[in-house]
Amino acid sequence: VIEDAAQAIGAEYPAQGGARQAGTMSAVGSLSFYPSKNLGAAGDAGAIICNDDELAARFRIYRQHGMEPRYFHHVVGGNFRIDAIQASILKIKLPHLDGWSAARRKVADVYREEFNARGLTNTLTLPAEPYRERGLTNHHIYHQYVIRTPRRDELQKHLTARGIASAIYYPLGLHEQKCFADLGYRRGDLPETEKAAQETLALPIYPELTREMQQAVVGAIAEFFA
Repeated sequence: VIEDAAQAIGAEYPAQGGARQAGTMSAVGSLSFYPSKNLGAAGDAGAIICNDDELAARFRIYRQHGMEPRYFHHVVGGNFRIDAIQASILKIKLPHLDGWSAARRKVADVYREEFNARGLTNTLTLPAEPYRERGLTNHHIYHQYVIRTPRRDELQKHLTARGIASAIYYPLGLHEQKCFADLGYRRGDLPETEKAAQETLALPIYPELTREMQQAVVGAIAEFFA
């Protein structure tokens, strides 16, 4: 099993004897350090987490043009090395990650408070926090703050007109993507996936977002549903 933890670095999941971090719950985990991620480099970067020495050795060979030793190619690999500048930036930023994650959770708490104050919690679906009460520090790291509404497209146009950014990250389910057409799926085969793709909208979230900024976002949403 390969675990995709690209957007979940630092997030915890309840496990026997405590908690496991995202990316460590399978034989192989993958992390993204793209600049927009919670721990971002200045350019493209990422990492593989592995608990198997043999697999790790194979990954290192693929990373280095399939070579081991140099100029002796066992497989067709590529240049997948992270450069020293990106690694240095990540090394400096890594000690701040837990603090940034805590700040993102605080931003999420403020959003929930403001939506409650505006009476919008029955109109919108807010992000779930199933492990908040399980005693986990990083029960959520809020790479995105995603709400749901059947009027998603109209709401996004309204926010854009008010100068407020939002994003639709996944407008199609994987089964509807052209590259997977050969699998034979049709629209209607995965109704919950399709519904989520039509309803989800990501609102601004980052550690430095102020309550006043969030009040402006929530106020514009309340105006739309008034």
